[in-house]
Amino acid sequence: MHTHSTQRLLLVDDSRVARLTLAHILKQTGLVFEIDEAANAEEALELFAQNTYDLALIDFNMPGMNGLELSEHLLQTSPTLKILLVTANIQESIQERAAALGLRFVGKPASPEELLTAIRS
Repeated sequence: MHTHSTQRLLLVDDSRVARLTLAHILKQTGLVFEIDEAANAEEALELFAQNTYDLALIDFNMPGMNGLELSEHLLQTSPTLKILLVTANIQESIQERAAALGLRFVGKPASPEELLTAIRS
């Protein structure tokens, strides 16, 4: 964890619009983050290899590795990383797998209140 107040956040979603929307919603929570964006798991892993993150917001449906698979990889290297699976795919099986990994689950579209609650939990 950083000693300064700005936390680093990794935002992973294959949709540029979804990333912009989530970044905008995050601003509305009042929390301040230094945000890096990745369009897929491969980009996320490259960023992760070069940086330390406090929080990751990851979409489930992406080309290549899905959000749960990416989360497993990230947690192997950084077991204290807080991960929110932010997805429109709200199937119970995905929510159960997310919970088993210790991820918070946030359905899209997420409200600032939902994100804030998930980040703080």
